[in-house]
Amino acid sequence: MGWQCYLQEPGSSGTSEAVNWKQILAAGAMSGAIIAILMILLIAVGDFVFEFFATAMLSFVSIILIPPFLTRKFWEEKLNLRPSMKHLVPVSFFTFCFPVLGPAFGGPSMGPEWLILIPMAAIGGIFWSLPFAGWDYYRSTRNPQ
Repeated sequence: MGWQCYLQEPGSSGTSEAVNWKQILAAGAMSGAIIAILMILLIAVGDFVFEFFATAMLSFVSIILIPPFLTRKFWEEKLNLRPSMKHLVPVSFFTFCFPVLGPAFGGPSMGPEWLILIPMAAIGGIFWSLPFAGWDYYRSTRNPQ
């Protein structure tokens, strides 16, 4: 039952037949863009946050866990769809680790070139959402209703 649905109607029993694989990719892109925005804000206040190891790790964990909840809240209120946390949390983790963390550590000092991190993270969110969207697409073509 865990892999049956990645988007569901609020208040439903957990399954929704009107799920589109494009919405799964869009939710991943939105989560990735939010990760990049939060990372840019973290780098902007870097001296305070990176002074101690514990605050740096806590800020990294919060950057990973805040975007799935923000994405889910936005989609519930605006689009009346409920993205699954089983999809959003792994996508958020992988998007943070691979397309965001490397450029953040290797990037120059704060400047306008940091804004390229937002589309990079959105593309990373789409990339890491591909297995979930592919499974949903396969399942929808296998059992047309």
